[in-house]
Amino acid sequence: MVGDNENVRRRRFLKATTAGGLAGMTALAGCSGGDSTPEETDGGSTGDSSDDETSGESGGSGEQLPTYTYVNNSQSYNPPRHDAINLIARQLNDIGLDVEVDVLEWGTLYNRVSVEYDYSFSTWHTFFTIDPVLELSSTMHSSNTGKGDGNYAGYENPDVDELLDGYMSEPDEAKRVDMVHEAQKTLMDDVPQMPITHMPAAAIYNKNQVGNWQSELSLGFNSYWTMVNLEMKNGETQLKGYWPETLSTMNVLGHNDESKHTYQFTMMYDTLVRLDNEGKLNADVSLATDWTRVDETTMEYTIRTDHAWHDGEDLTTEDVAFTYNYIAENEVPLYSVQTQYIDSAEAVDDSTVRINMSQALGPFHTLVGTQIPILPKHKWERRSNPSQANVEEPVGSGPLMFDYWNKGTEFGLKKFADHFAPVDFEQRYWRIIPEASTVWELLKNGELNYEPFGRIDRSLNENQDHEAIGTKFEPATTFWHFTPNERQTGLDDPVLRKAAVNAIPRTPIVKQILFDFPQKGFDIVSPAFGPLHTEEVTRYEESKEKARSRLKEAGYSWTDDGMLQAPADD
Repeated sequence: MVGDNENVRRRRFLKATTAGGLAGMTALAGCSGGDSTPEETDGGSTGDSSDDETSGESGGSGEQLPTYTYVNNSQSYNPPRHDAINLIARQLNDIGLDVEVDVLEWGTLYNRVSVEYDYSFSTWHTFFTIDPVLELSSTMHSSNTGKGDGNYAGYENPDVDELLDGYMSEPDEAKRVDMVHEAQKTLMDDVPQMPITHMPAAAIYNKNQVGNWQSELSLGFNSYWTMVNLEMKNGETQLKGYWPETLSTMNVLGHNDESKHTYQFTMMYDTLVRLDNEGKLNADVSLATDWTRVDETTMEYTIRTDHAWHDGEDLTTEDVAFTYNYIAENEVPLYSVQTQYIDSAEAVDDSTVRINMSQALGPFHTLVGTQIPILPKHKWERRSNPSQANVEEPVGSGPLMFDYWNKGTEFGLKKFADHFAPVDFEQRYWRIIPEASTVWELLKNGELNYEPFGRIDRSLNENQDHEAIGTKFEPATTFWHFTPNERQTGLDDPVLRKAAVNAIPRTPIVKQILFDFPQKGFDIVSPAFGPLHTEEVTRYEESKEKARSRLKEAGYSWTDDGMLQAPADD
C-alpha cells in the first residue's frame, strides 16, 4: 500500500483546512449543475453521500492510489483562483483521493507544469489564441508529450491527432469546422483537460482618463486592436497599468508565452496581418496591405514600403523574408507549431514577399501570418541561438517602442509616432504590484487607469459601480482549466478523470468565488469561437455521489479510512 497512517492523517487535516474560509461554499459543492446529458444523469440521486458510505466497499484488492499534488498560486497573486483550487482539492479528497496542495510562486508553478511536467493537477487561466486548433495542436497532440513540448496533460489519442492535423491542412472552411467539432467531442469524452469556468474578457479602467475599449478574439482587451483604438480623455497622455510580477525577458523569441510578455511584444513588433474586433483580417492595421494565395502551399504578401524600425532603419521585404527563414531554421520553440509549415521565404521585389509552405496549411493567414513577429535583420542575423539571446533594448516596428525596464518595479513603452496605426497615448507603463487590494485605490484615484490583468474577484464586484470605474465584458476564448497529469499513476484512466471532473464545484466557484462574472465551463473550445464551437459535447454533473458511483462501477474501491483503491488486476 502506498498510503500509511501518516497519509491518512494528512488527508484528514487537509480536508479540514484546504478550503480555508470557504466553509460556506461546501453546501453547494456537491450539487448537480443541472446541465447534464442523459449519460451523466443515470446514476440516480445527485445529492452527496458521506465518506462513510463508500468506506470499506472493497470491490477487490487493488492498490491504494498515490498522493497527488495540486499546484496552486499564492493567495496574493490571484486570491479567487487560490481559493477555488483549495475548494476543488477538498472535493477530490472527499471522493477518496489523497490530494496535497502545493503553493508556489507563479513562475515556478508554470515551469513545473508546462516544462517539467512535475505535478498531478493544475489550474490557471489559459489563453487560447486566434484559433482553437493552434492551441490544441500544442497541448493535446500526441507528438508533443516530451518535456517542454506543450502537451503537459500527457494526453495521447491518434484519432484526435488525425483531426487536428487534418484541420491544419484543409483549405475548405466547412470541412475544418466539422473536424474541430469531432475533436472537441472526443476531448470532452476523454477529459484530458476540463474548463472550470469560461472567463469573460474584462476591460476595467478609469473612465475619466481612457475610453473606447474594443476587444479582439485572441487577446481580449489587451490586443493590438484594443490599443490602437483607445481614446484618452481630459488631457491624459499615459496609459497606466500593472502586473502582479515582473517580466522575465525582453527577447521576443525567448519568452514563455505568458500573457505578461505577449501583451508587450504584440505592440512592439508588427506581424504580416492583424485581426479587427470582428475577427476579420484588416489591412489598415497590418504590415501587409494585400495578400494572395498563389497555390495550395504558396502565399504572397504586399508589404508597406514606407515603414521603418524603431531605430530609424527602413523595414524591407528582406527583413520579412529573413524573419520567416530565421525562425524556421533555428527551430525557435515558441513558434514550433508555425514553423512546421514554413519551408522558405523570399523577397520577390521591394514590396512583395513570397512564403513557401512545407505542407499545405488552410488557415495560414491566421495561424502564421498573425503570429510571427517581424524582426529587423540588422539586429538578429548575427545571433546564432535566438531563443537564448540576451536582448536589453528590443527594436521592433510596432506602434509602441521600448522605453525603459526597471526590473522588479516598472516597465515602460512609448509611442512610435511614425507607425501606420498610431496609438492615442504617448506612453504606456506597467507597475509591478503584487497585492491586488492596492490596485483598486490606484484605479479610483487615477494613478492607474487600466487593469490589464483582468482580475475577476470580490474587489471587482465591490468597486465596479464606483463613479470613476468603467467596465466592459465580452465573451472570450479563455478559461480556467483543470488538468490531470496522465503521466501519474491512476490519472491515465479516463474513468478517474471523469470522476474528478464530477467533483469540481463549478457552481459555487462561479457564483461565490467569482461573483457570477464567468459562465460554468463545459467545453474546451469556447462559444466565443463561433462556428468552431459545438454544444454537442458530454456535460458532467457536479456531484460527488456521481463521482463515487462512476468509480465503483469501474471496479474502484475504498479502504476503511475512505482512501480510494484502484481496480484489482484480473
